[in-house]
Amino acid sequence: MASNLLFSPFVSSIEPSFWHKAAQLKLETDMLQEVPRSVWGYYSSPDVQPFSLSVDYSAFNVDPENESNRQIACGVYLNKNTIESFKACDKKELLKTYGEELLKNVHSGAVLDNPSLLSSFFVLTFADLKKFNFYYWFAFPSPALPAYRNHGKPDNLPEILSDSQMRSLVNGHSVLPKRQRGFFGVKVNDTDSVEVITLKQYLDLTKSNEDFKLYLGFVDSSSYPESPGWPLRNLLIVIKHYCPSLLEKGIDVIALRGVNIHSVVNSLVFQIKLQESSPKITDDSASSFVGWEKNNRGKYGPKFVDLSGIMDPTKLAERAVSLNLKLMKWRLLPSLDLDVLKSIKVLLLGAGTLGCAVARNLMAWGIHRITFVDSGRVSYSNPVRQSLFLHKHCADKGELKAKAAANALVEIYPGSESEGIELSIPMPNHTTSDLKSAEVLDSLISSHDVVFLLTDSRESRWLPTLLAAGKRKIAITAALGFDSYLVLRHGIPLEADGEGGAKLGCYFCNDITAPGNSQADRTLDQQCTVTRPGVSSIAASLAVELLVSLLQHPLKGCADSKEDCCLGFVPHSIRGFLAQFQQMLPSTPAFSQCIACSPAVLQEYRKRGNDFLQEVFKNSKHLEELTGLTQLHSKTEEADIWEYSDEEAAGDST
Repeated sequence: MASNLLFSPFVSSIEPSFWHKAAQLKLETDMLQEVPRSVWGYYSSPDVQPFSLSVDYSAFNVDPENESNRQIACGVYLNKNTIESFKACDKKELLKTYGEELLKNVHSGAVLDNPSLLSSFFVLTFADLKKFNFYYWFAFPSPALPAYRNHGKPDNLPEILSDSQMRSLVNGHSVLPKRQRGFFGVKVNDTDSVEVITLKQYLDLTKSNEDFKLYLGFVDSSSYPESPGWPLRNLLIVIKHYCPSLLEKGIDVIALRGVNIHSVVNSLVFQIKLQESSPKITDDSASSFVGWEKNNRGKYGPKFVDLSGIMDPTKLAERAVSLNLKLMKWRLLPSLDLDVLKSIKVLLLGAGTLGCAVARNLMAWGIHRITFVDSGRVSYSNPVRQSLFLHKHCADKGELKAKAAANALVEIYPGSESEGIELSIPMPNHTTSDLKSAEVLDSLISSHDVVFLLTDSRESRWLPTLLAAGKRKIAITAALGFDSYLVLRHGIPLEADGEGGAKLGCYFCNDITAPGNSQADRTLDQQCTVTRPGVSSIAASLAVELLVSLLQHPLKGCADSKEDCCLGFVPHSIRGFLAQFQQMLPSTPAFSQCIACSPAVLQEYRKRGNDFLQEVFKNSKHLEELTGLTQLHSKTEEADIWEYSDEEAAGDST
């Protein structure tokens, strides 16, 4: 039974990235001009996104995106300067203008060379760039007449074509030129082979007397069982213009509702005829056009969107950098705690190769409260290895590393709360060490949640280790060799007063001597950190990943090295050897006579403060005496002497 053919209209869908690009063009290029711009839109079969015609950041590109599952629509974008001119614009005249442009392309044959012109659209907008409010109204122009009839219910494609024929249909459609994929023809030969042809070839074959079956085809955006999508409406205008007799007799149309072998089975085949006594579209009575989109209330009118929360550049950057992290929580890591990462404040001791790499990885995890401490300046050898510096930072004796690194983070992400502190870390056996610097470092460690020890000498890590242990702060050390690295999280003392030592060892817990001056009497290659270039990136990445895993553990810094969190294992230390491409995960308990985190050292610092530090800065052997290492050395020497004497005695008796 025949029925009137109804078309399912498009529903506009605008990605926020489209508005960001539109705002940029308005501010930087168009300014006060109200210039119509050609834009690209995209639609797809209902297995991807039914009814939707979408525009995104690529809409303003010179050429459309070439994606096999999206069809191209040619549009025009016009932004008005004021809300008043947006409202006063003659909408009927606009629709007529672009509707007549469509008919012009049909009559000239332009749509045969570029069928994507049939999916034309127009979008009228007003952008309030102070408040980031956008008003817009889409139109999809099409002649109001003629009217069509559907001869019975549409057939399912599997009822018309076999599996092999549908496979040929999908394969043939995929190799069509991108602007030909939306509208095409299907030729079924007398051998039952299927050939996908262009719209122009289809029209030529309608005049042939050869023995084959022809179908008109289009990618259908509709998912309704008896209503094809809006693109068919303008396609039938082409058929009526070039082959009017076809529509009078009836035409078979394949509504392609899937462009892959799995979804093509959802496609339908319509039998369409022109309604009797339909006027010609060139008559004055048929010169009106339809196509304005209804708003969210179901009435003809513009839509409104408030993007103030994401269109401000800083807010937009904030949302963008956190997108990947938030997507992790969707399926992969539902229990991931992003708030704890966002809230912590991190102190980086060292703004060199390790410091730069650690900072970049911290930012990728959404950690943006970062303070650098360094006393050096950027040299010409730095930028190729230290990722936050550029050649310009080396000029005029070089910028201060800490401040240049902090400024670079803000340039990368304006929402960063970054600061650079010029400071020389006081060290044992360095008589020039300044107690005022020690007080500044003490204050910095107190005001931060996490400390990264990324300096290039052993002794420069002693005071930060002591202070972090005394304040029960999370401390992570990354140290480099030529082709090896160490990443270690310092154990936190079990008691706030230092009693009971630390559950896991610190960087110095394997040492039985106090640190000395490693920079004295050294050649150039010994003074510089000479490593294989990739070692620092590996160590920095592991250091940050270790911190993130630690923060996801319920016990945070007190977590045992054998326990897991939502991200997996939380090791005590990671030792890597690039020469063998090997990695070890040793765990070391705290040493009761450690020169940095033992109860004796922590209690002495609390008791004597700067006097204790001054003594260590002058002579690090004081640490060995305080912790009992001197006595331990003496006992070891005595044991060696006794062992030698026993051997001598045995020799004499022989």
